[in-house]
Amino acid sequence: GNRKKKVQSRQSSQRRPHHHHHRTTTTLSLVGNRKKKTMIAAKASSSSFTPPQEEEKTQSDDQKTFIPAHMRKTVSRITEAQMKENGVELAKASEQVQESIAGFLAFEFLRSRVKNLPTLKVLNVDPPILTAPMFLSAKECEDIERAAFGGEGNAAAPAASSSSGAGPVTRLSSMKKAELVKCCEERGLDASGTVAVLRDRLKEFNAAAGATTATTTTSGGGGGDDGGSAAANTDPFRTSNPDALVNSESKPEAMNQLLKRLNFLFPDCIEEFEPPSARKENKLWGIEVVAEAYKSAENVQPSHAAYEQHEAIERHYQVRANCTFFLNDSDDDGGGGEITFPALPGLSVAPEKGLALITFPATAASLLDPRAATGRNAYDGSNTLNAVDVLIRGATPKILTEEEAAIERKHRHEEEKERARLSAIPRSERRKMRKDEDKPKNSRKKRDTNTTNTNN
Repeated sequence: GNRKKKVQSRQSSQRRPHHHHHRTTTTLSLVGNRKKKTMIAAKASSSSFTPPQEEEKTQSDDQKTFIPAHMRKTVSRITEAQMKENGVELAKASEQVQESIAGFLAFEFLRSRVKNLPTLKVLNVDPPILTAPMFLSAKECEDIERAAFGGEGNAAAPAASSSSGAGPVTRLSSMKKAELVKCCEERGLDASGTVAVLRDRLKEFNAAAGATTATTTTSGGGGGDDGGSAAANTDPFRTSNPDALVNSESKPEAMNQLLKRLNFLFPDCIEEFEPPSARKENKLWGIEVVAEAYKSAENVQPSHAAYEQHEAIERHYQVRANCTFFLNDSDDDGGGGEITFPALPGLSVAPEKGLALITFPATAASLLDPRAATGRNAYDGSNTLNAVDVLIRGATPKILTEEEAAIERKHRHEEEKERARLSAIPRSERRKMRKDEDKPKNSRKKRDTNTTNTNN
């Protein structure tokens, strides 16, 4: 009887704690679930609310995102004190400033040796505007002026074409298609084609008109009163690639020196006057020389030296740098003829004999930078302001045809398949394959020859 009582007491003691343990586990699990729910709700509320410090960090991160030059609305200017000194002379600046300017130009615009040009100055950082006083000597300016314009450098008024009553066309880069068509019709030219074709057609007409003007220009005394009245143009007169500056036989030595210095400043600049094209001949660089005799009673509206994206694709090249070399000074004490920049109010460059003005109208991606537009103030002095523009033209990226694009896609597909096949092979087998590939060829023959030699 005692044994039975002991067994019953043991069984009851074993059952009670088991039942109590089950209750405690259920209550703990309920508490744990409640804690999890409260933690999830707290996390959700904390994620929806961001403290002001984190908001400032996100805003600063957004501001640090890179914006390409052709999409920027902001500009980076030098200080007023530096502007009073006509810019920052890089030769006297610190090495860090020189390297930053050179790196910025190479990354976003055009590779330039700005550190090695003694008189180079920075007028604006972004968009970059550079000047180089005394880039040409007085004698070099006179030689180029005499070769480009004849006489003492005063250009005569553009003569009217014999086939039509209209003279050369100005401001071609800022004209729309309707205006170009009208100009072609007035001059008896074919008015069909794209904007690029019409502009090229009118440029050829201007070159022909410039040739007739050169024959009528007085060669002896261009500085007299008659020469001054003959030179009174109402619009600037521009001639693209004049023979006197492009032809190797008639080109003055001063023009050769100018191109050599320009090639030193821009290593990619090549003395090739034909338009570059990576699509056709794989020519990546070229230049265009423009002789300009400026005299205008009104301000010239702002225009771009570079082309829009669709027009650059049609031409297969883009104007990457515009270098203006002034050949004479103004005779008017009141000034005039300054080159202005609409995106940079208050900044202008006055014509000065021997001065070089360098701008970058397009980015390294061959896209037009709207901030680099230039205008010009009116000038009604006794002489014309003569200058030579050298446009550095770079080929636009090659655009594939449908057949070439299909071949390119096929090659990429095959490469992806090969990559997938290799990734499916175990790493040990891939190592063996690489070892077999690294082994020298004909190793077995070499062993056989070595054994035969030893036997002999």
